[in-house]
Amino acid sequence: MLEKQFNPEKIYNRVVHFYIDKKGYTKDKANEIAQSIVQKEAQRRICKNEDCKHFSHDHIRNSETCLVEDCKCNEFTK
Repeated sequence: MLEKQFNPEKIYNRVVHFYIDKKGYTKDKANEIAQSIVQKEAQRRICKNEDCKHFSHDHIRNSETCLVEDCKCNEFTK
């Protein structure tokens, strides 16, 4: 089972609209919050193995073999 690919634009847009529409934040503040959230989510989904650094959706079952050719990563490292 593979994780869905990380789509930063989709998350960014949803966060911005939430903070503007529901919370009443300014556009600048909502953009700042969205950038922070997207950066954290991206870092959370990157393998911490120094030889790999690929996204979790590039790993089979997010914990086994890396799908990227010529990568020596055997396990997704959180």
